[in-house]
Amino acid sequence: MANTGRSRSSGSSRGSKSSTSKKSTRSSGSRSTSRKTTTAPVQTESGASSLFKKFASSRAAMPVIFIAVSLLIVGIDLLISWNSYQTFFKILGVEVLLAVVVWVILTLVYSGKNKKGADSISSEDEV
Repeated sequence: MANTGRSRSSGSSRGSKSSTSKKSTRSSGSRSTSRKTTTAPVQTESGASSLFKKFASSRAAMPVIFIAVSLLIVGIDLLISWNSYQTFFKILGVEVLLAVVVWVILTLVYSGKNKKGADSISSEDEV
């Protein structure tokens, strides 16, 4: 028990000496720290927008968006058709045909651009 009494008394005396020196160090350190933080640029971007940007740049974004849009279109078709199956499938069929036609047109347009780009690159390499 005598040992614990010594360590406590010596710890308290050491703590009191170091606490005064720590106080002066802390106060001067906090002043310099506060100066540094005021000069640093402040980011105004919120957490939700940064999470959305991270998600949009990930590989999972396209499938999730595709599924969400498909469910939205099917839901709108159900609301329009009022549970009449013939009307629902007619509307859905027209939408699928439109999507296929737009996909084919875009594929042809972009493949034509890629061929032109590849031809110009190959002609520059030959020179």
